[in-house]
Amino acid sequence: MATEVPVPEAIQTLIANLETHRNLITTLSTITKTLTEHFNSVEKTLSTRANSLDVSLQTLESDTHQALQSLDEREASIPNTEAAAAVDLQSRRDAIVAEIESQTAPACTDVRTDLSWICRRMDASTLWRYCSENRREIYAIRQDITGALEEALDPARLVVDSIDDFVSSEVERDTENCWIFAMMLRQLYDKEVASCVREKAAEVALKWRMRFGERMTREIEGDGEGEPGRPEGQLFLTMVGVFQAQTRFEKEYLEKVFLIHGKRREVAKYAHVLGVTDKVGEVVAKMANAGKEIEAIYVAHEAGMLEQISPADLLKSYLQKAKEKANAFLKAGKGSAASVESANNLENNCFKAVIKCVETCKLESKFNIVNIKRKVAINEREREEKKKFAALNPYGKGFVPPNGPPKGKRSGPTAVYPPAPYPNGSGARRFGDYGSYKGSGSNYGAQSSYYGRGSYPY
Repeated sequence: MATEVPVPEAIQTLIANLETHRNLITTLSTITKTLTEHFNSVEKTLSTRANSLDVSLQTLESDTHQALQSLDEREASIPNTEAAAAVDLQSRRDAIVAEIESQTAPACTDVRTDLSWICRRMDASTLWRYCSENRREIYAIRQDITGALEEALDPARLVVDSIDDFVSSEVERDTENCWIFAMMLRQLYDKEVASCVREKAAEVALKWRMRFGERMTREIEGDGEGEPGRPEGQLFLTMVGVFQAQTRFEKEYLEKVFLIHGKRREVAKYAHVLGVTDKVGEVVAKMANAGKEIEAIYVAHEAGMLEQISPADLLKSYLQKAKEKANAFLKAGKGSAASVESANNLENNCFKAVIKCVETCKLESKFNIVNIKRKVAINEREREEKKKFAALNPYGKGFVPPNGPPKGKRSGPTAVYPPAPYPNGSGARRFGDYGSYKGSGSNYGAQSSYYGRGSYPY
């Protein structure tokens, strides 16, 4: 029987040390392999980036060379351009000087020609008087005033001087002339204006306040909270906003005037300049309470305050009120064909107003108008089909008058009958799958032809 030979303790310790060293060598080998792979990867990345940098430097050098070459060409053409500009400027100067010295208006009576002649002469007094005397040509003036002001030496000074001359004069019916200056001021929006002209505009605004201050701070008698206010206040806020003269007036006064006259889109866009953004919400609330939800959304949009209101709720309220108004038309008309048509036209116009508002103010993410567009398209298609049917067959196939054929007329398929009010001869329009009116003297089917089944299209 073999006996186990005891292993000395020294040998066991030696074996343990050898095992530790073997594990250490294995770990070092793994780390060395990992580092080698990492450095190889870094080397490849650096090489790729170096090549990309070389390509970018070559491209930059090529672009720089082309830019320098283009600058050299433009620099070489500067003398010729200056000479041509000098010749053109001299010719225009001679023409304007000759025109001014002549003291006679051009023979042509075209609005654009007259406005251009007045603006080139910087004749502030004649400018607003000409527009006032030719207010019947308002569409032509609105179309041509922009180009005419661009021909003036200093359009901003011309407008300011024109308003100053108006304020200083004792002209009658001064309210009717405010549209002239509002139209001119809109052309100066976001335009660079000299500091001296701004100072002059601030002084003119002070004169305007002295003359029309009582009107600007007084609500219009008999009008609701949704009314836009008097034109004097609107023009005052526009003038202060365009020329950034808000520092010349008390903030409380500007807020008071804005609360009355800030219901115009043209005025609302100056809310930030005037420093009255905290009053936009109050103006929007007044307009919404007065049933002007669409205009309220436009005002908030122009003032950049859409995030502080709930456009979707306002649009839903607008559609609900439109439905109630349509039902009121039907009830007042006792369900007649005319009342049905009026109610449908009212709702269709409201739908179109909502679509335009949502698209203009970029509210597609907050209010879905897909169903509304579909219902408007269905209504327009039905209307066109009705017109085509009436043109092709005014009597309707198989139509028999409720009271029988007229006297003296023979019956049958060739008989002549009065035109049927509707293609089906029932005396009322059929709305298909989107609601219908049945019978006479009944309600509107508890729904409109566009809402369908009494539900909202959103």
